Amino acid sequence: MAILPTPRPRWCPVAARPIMPLMAIFLDDVPVQLAGSNLAELITSATRHLSDDGRVVVEVMIDGSVLNADDMNQRRDSPLTDNEVRLVSADPTALAVSTLHQVRDLLPQASSLHEQAAEQLQQDNPEDALKLLAESISVWMQTQEAVLGAAGVVGLGLDEVKVEGEPMSDFTDELIKSLHELKDLIIAGDTVALADALAYEWPPVVERWDALIGELIKNIEDK
Repeated sequence: MAILPTPRPRWCPVAARPIMPLMAIFLDDVPVQLAGSNLAELITSATRHLSDDGRVVVEVMIDGSVLNADDMNQRRDSPLTDNEVRLVSADPTALAVSTLHQVRDLLPQASSLHEQAAEQLQQDNPEDALKLLAESISVWMQTQEAVLGAAGVVGLGLDEVKVEGEPMSDFTDELIKSLHELKDLIIAGDTVALADALAYEWPPVVERWDALIGELIKNIEDK
């Protein structure tokens, strides 16, 4: 009688675990492994990774899109799975000085916008004047943000930088006050006073901020 081979037990595969998509992380275009499942944790890990070189993360890109400050706040706690995350770092001193030079170059533009707006008001063209004012206010907000950011990234306090004995905080307070005064004149519809303010009160503000930025650059370079 033929002996049949003993049948082998059938293989029952265990249900395979799903393969989790991997997040690709690049730091200055170099692939890296950083701990963290969301943006805030990744940036914290990258900051630790860069600390020995004295560099900081200055730009974040997810799936090809650069995140602005609002995007960062909205996505900081959102989980990242199969995303591509690219982080760009820079030397904080070089970054701060470069940024300050850029905004210092904008001050003549702000001064020119003031002059043009004053002329439009004197010619009874308030609509054109307000458009010019909106541009100048945007320049001033950008300038103040850059100055505060540059000081913060290198660890300078608002009272550490002084121009003619006045701390930087006095300059920022003065700017806010002056912008509020412009707003009040606009709301009041006092075009004569608004034109006078732009023509006579704002040129010294421009000069003071030019001096402030110059002194801040010097302090950062010395630091």
